[in-house]
Amino acid sequence: MDLNPVHNPTSLLSASSSQSLSLEEACLVRCFVEKLARAFDTTDRDHNYISVLPLRAIHSPLLLNAICTASARFLTRVSSLQDPDRIIEYAGVQLPDLNMESAIHYHNKCISHLMGVSADPINSCSDDALAAITILRYHEQVDTHFTGTDNETFSIAVRAVFQASQNDADGLLHLILQPPRGSDVYATSLSSLRFSACLIALRQEIWSVLIHRRPFRLPILPVENYGIFDDTLAADDYDWTNRVLIWCAHVLKFCYPDDDDEQPIDNRTRSQQWEAIKDFQRNWDEKRPPHFAPLYYRERNPSEGRYFPEYWITSPCQMLALQHIELARIVLAVHDTKIQLGIGGRAAHKALEELMREATRRVCGLAMSQKWCQEGMVTAAVGLSMCGEYFQDPGEQAAIMELVTLLERDHAWPTSTLLNKLWDT
Repeated sequence: MDLNPVHNPTSLLSASSSQSLSLEEACLVRCFVEKLARAFDTTDRDHNYISVLPLRAIHSPLLLNAICTASARFLTRVSSLQDPDRIIEYAGVQLPDLNMESAIHYHNKCISHLMGVSADPINSCSDDALAAITILRYHEQVDTHFTGTDNETFSIAVRAVFQASQNDADGLLHLILQPPRGSDVYATSLSSLRFSACLIALRQEIWSVLIHRRPFRLPILPVENYGIFDDTLAADDYDWTNRVLIWCAHVLKFCYPDDDDEQPIDNRTRSQQWEAIKDFQRNWDEKRPPHFAPLYYRERNPSEGRYFPEYWITSPCQMLALQHIELARIVLAVHDTKIQLGIGGRAAHKALEELMREATRRVCGLAMSQKWCQEGMVTAAVGLSMCGEYFQDPGEQAAIMELVTLLERDHAWPTSTLLNKLWDT
């Protein structure tokens, strides 16, 4: 009996698609699962990037090379910070051929496969392609160590991720409630994987808008009433966090609009849109879901060397929601049209600066209380890129420096541009 899988156009399992991994490739996939994928899966309860992508990568050269690109850059950067002359190893396995050029090698192979997929009208928006694009966008962000700047080349491709999501569903709001994961992880079309990729694309766009102060470019549908805030709904941490991220996206779309981009039409006035957005913030502050309360909280105490508040959170998902609430709070405060010149204007601006400092302290406190969590540390760096210049106390500056140093040392995330901006101001 022939036990080889029969070719099926609806499955990745075909006799011609299976590929044997080299030892280096296997180590890089393992590194992705153990060191990087968790940060991608923060708001995905099914953890598709941990549990599904590695299995699909064995049958998908596109995914395999995307994963190897990210892991190769991570390992070579960590090695360069620790012992640049030592042979890189992972999980006790030496990788003598892995070097700074390896990420470029895998990246170029991935681009070649991506171009092949894009040339096929049927597969141009395949779920594997969407997932690979988000991984390449991550690599593009961390690769600024070597390129010197984030060109956002893959942001254009990321926009295609969202456009595909809107074409295939009834709109972006479907990202709030996660579809069930199919039993066949090798299915050509896997809605839960597309869902996960869209969530990552959303988060990457939010970070890019906040860092670069550029327009929000992803097409998202308007929300009629954020005042409908029922905290008794059977929604878990993931549902609520995704709702927060989509609200944050609407905040940025409102405050950093792209006049030249085609966005879904919102017939409300700017004032009505503003009040709808503010409703969510007010409701969250007054009646946030009870399971978002920290296990333990301790106020900052500069006299004892604690410059950030301390939060013990039950999951990275919760942390990400709480951090993005604060980032959006800063953006809304800065764009509040009630702050004007004239009598009382100086006091209002001083109050605004203190609000930004307090919100940033909360973002940084959440990150430093879970410093092993890459996505939380990166979100803190985003907050510091927005408000870091308002911290003049030497003790606070040292605490900020510690956070930034840990982000680069432990998570291989580029921080030189952030540090230059902070100290230049």
